[in-house]
Amino acid sequence: MFSQPSIEGIFQQFVTVRLYEDRVPEGVTQLPDADGVQAFAGEKLGNYARPYYVVLTVKGKKLTKIAEYDKGIIGSTAEFTGFLNKALATAK
Repeated sequence: MFSQPSIEGIFQQFVTVRLYEDRVPEGVTQLPDADGVQAFAGEKLGNYARPYYVVLTVKGKKLTKIAEYDKGIIGSTAEFTGFLNKALATAK
């Protein structure tokens, strides 16, 4: 899905982060560990959906959620592209 040109081009405008919750793959260093990420998702993002796509802005040490796609698996390229475009517009 992310290799589709309509999504790949938009993703280039974001800084992407992947947090592993079930297990951290061998060779990947992640702080906090998988258990800590689950706590972060619940406390800071208020969502436990998997996968969960969220766009955050950072001001100082404060994270602000500006958009989320919490439907789990991406079923519609157009819908997901709309989510990303909305996030970009909100961030500007």
